[in-house]
Amino acid sequence: MKLLLENWKNYVLLENIETATRLSIFDFDETIAFSEGFINVIDKKTGEEFQISSQEEYDKLKNDGGYEFDFSPLEQVNNAVENPNITSIMRDRLQDSSTQVMVLTARAPVSVDDIHRVLQMFDEPIETENIIIIGNEGANKGEFIRDVVLMKYPNIKEIEFYDDSQNNIVDVQAIKNEISETGSIEKFDIYHVSHGIPKLT
Repeated sequence: MKLLLENWKNYVLLENIETATRLSIFDFDETIAFSEGFINVIDKKTGEEFQISSQEEYDKLKNDGGYEFDFSPLEQVNNAVENPNITSIMRDRLQDSSTQVMVLTARAPVSVDDIHRVLQMFDEPIETENIIIIGNEGANKGEFIRDVVLMKYPNIKEIEFYDDSQNNIVDVQAIKNEISETGSIEKFDIYHVSHGIPKLT
C-alpha cells in the first residue's frame, strides 16, 4: 500500500484540472451505477478463501484487519445499470468549465477503460474525454485527494465527494478536518450515497 501511495504522488492528472476551481469526485459502484461483481477474500489466519459482493461486507472485513483482498474480479464492469440520481449531477458538472469531474473507484486501474465504455453506453451517453478516471484498488481515497490533488493543484477551492462506502466517507472526512484549518479549501461537501440517493453528511 505504501508503494501505491508513493506512486500516486507521481500522478500527472490531465483534462482541465489545472484551471478548475471545483473538483467533483464520484465513486463508481453503487454510486454512478449498480453492477454485478465480487471481491476475493483470504482469511490471514486460516487461509480460507471466499467471496463478497457488497460494500458493507468489504468495509466490515477491512476494518477487522485480518483479511487480504483480491480485486481482480472487478477488472471488468458487468451488467451496469445507471443511477440517474448521480449521473444527473455528473452531467451538470461536465457543463461547467470551472469544474473538473473525477471518477475515483476502488476497482483496479485496469478497469478504467471499462468504466469509460460503460459511461458512454448509457441511454444518454456521458462523454468521458473531460473526465479523470482513477482506479485506486481499495486504497485510502482521502489520502489520494490530499496527496495527489490538493498538493499539486492549489487552484482547487471547492470539493464535492460522492460515495456509498461509509469507510471512504470517514477517510475523506478526516482529510477535510485536516485541511480545514489551512483555509485553502473554501467548500468541501461530502455525500454518502445510500440506496442510490446522495445525502450531505
